[in-house]
Amino acid sequence: MGMHAGDLPNITVPAGGKLTFDLIDPDVTLKAGANSLLDADGSAVMLHAAADDYKGDPAGNAGARIACGVVTK
Repeated sequence: MGMHAGDLPNITVPAGGKLTFDLIDPDVTLKAGANSLLDADGSAVMLHAAADDYKGDPAGNAGARIACGVVTK
């Protein structure tokens, strides 16, 4: 099915396990309206163990979910 709003590019974490980066996703917003991450049912950030192939369903064959975070105001 391809990418969806909120899909982020694949990120490779260095062997030391620490990574800092900034990312802008023009397909989502923190304001009210379409594609808001702060809508009634909420949103989360999910980190998968492997790279997304941007084809498979679900989750682009990206492997196990290894970390997540809740998006809040």
